Amino acid sequence: MTDFDDLRSLAADDDYSGFDDDDDDFASIDTADGSGTLFLGMTPVERMFISIFLFMNVAVLGVALLLATGRMG
Repeated sequence: MTDFDDLRSLAADDDYSGFDDDDDDFASIDTADGSGTLFLGMTPVERMFISIFLFMNVAVLGVALLLATGRMG
């Protein structure tokens, strides 16, 4: 039962000294080459997802256009 009491005492404790209040953690993202500049403000992973979504959008619209014109199906 002492484990629950210890957990309650830790939860009731208002000392958050282990956390820093820096809000600019994401402002210091470095790229893989270390230059520190971001293309359009995006990280490489964000650019990858944007390119995947753009590719899927073009593919779906292309198939829809082929179906609408009767050239496929």
